[in-house]
Amino acid sequence: MSDVEWHSVTPAPIVLLHGSESLLAQRALERLKELARTRDPEVAFHEITSEGATAGALSAVTSPSLFGEARFVVVPDLQSAPEPLITEIDAYRSAPEPDVTLVLIHRGGNRAKKLLDALRKDRTIPRVPCNPMKRPADKQTFVMAEFTRQARRIRPEAAAALVDAFGSDLSELAATARQLLEDTTPEDGSTPPPLDLDDVRTVTAGRVETTAFAVADAALAGRESDATRLLQQALLGGVDPVPLVAAVASKVRGVAKVRAPGANAATLGMPDWMVRNLQRDARAWSDRGLALALEAVAQTDHEIKGAGRDPAWSLQRMIQRIVRSRRTR
Repeated sequence: MSDVEWHSVTPAPIVLLHGSESLLAQRALERLKELARTRDPEVAFHEITSEGATAGALSAVTSPSLFGEARFVVVPDLQSAPEPLITEIDAYRSAPEPDVTLVLIHRGGNRAKKLLDALRKDRTIPRVPCNPMKRPADKQTFVMAEFTRQARRIRPEAAAALVDAFGSDLSELAATARQLLEDTTPEDGSTPPPLDLDDVRTVTAGRVETTAFAVADAALAGRESDATRLLQQALLGGVDPVPLVAAVASKVRGVAKVRAPGANAATLGMPDWMVRNLQRDARAWSDRGLALALEAVAQTDHEIKGAGRDPAWSLQRMIQRIVRSRRTR
């Protein structure tokens, strides 16, 4: 069995979607169905649920047809399938029908483990991992794919901003992307430009993560007035100082990382676009300046967690110190 990403899987006699992230399984299934329709507009779709799995249910929809039409069969809950269906699938896998695409969805657990192990050993069967996403780069790929599905484009930095704001919940991230698509689709049918940061900020305004990174970007770029204004807006909007400092710390550390000899996207585990942006910022910084900026962030973090009296004052002074550090050589 070979692993295939959910956004690039193609129809095969048997495809396994395996993992607990139902949204990824749904997207992979939608892609497979669309490709099946493109290949044969007359394809017949069937679904065998655990509740409706009678004896011989699989053979009834996969047996050769007199009319020879293509068939697309989905078992949406293999992890709870009855034993007769599991046994039938196990027998079928050794000689699948050439004009049938059988998609097996297993959402986790030990049920049907013997069948899963047998499927894994068969290198002709593609497996789509549908595990919860943890890496921001994977979530950004998900966002980009959501827009590609609708024949739209979104700039990498805009996709990253969406992930910053809504990345903790993949369903919310998908819903926000869908809303953004609807809000930016011209009514006259003309081709819209790629979505950018300004488009994203219209739907992420007030989100803690987005506001925090906007402050960090302005401070690291030396735009003290912009950073101060964004900071005041964030505080008036009720943003907690702790994630604000964390975002600035993450940005400073990122700039420091890309200055290391031999640093690249692979060694740092970052997307190419992120490394390029950090390298652009790093050109304005010296090693001593970054050390002073990290010191300012660390002191501010200490103060807002109880050692200081006025978090707002500590945050404003942090911005001033970072901007000053940027000029240090």
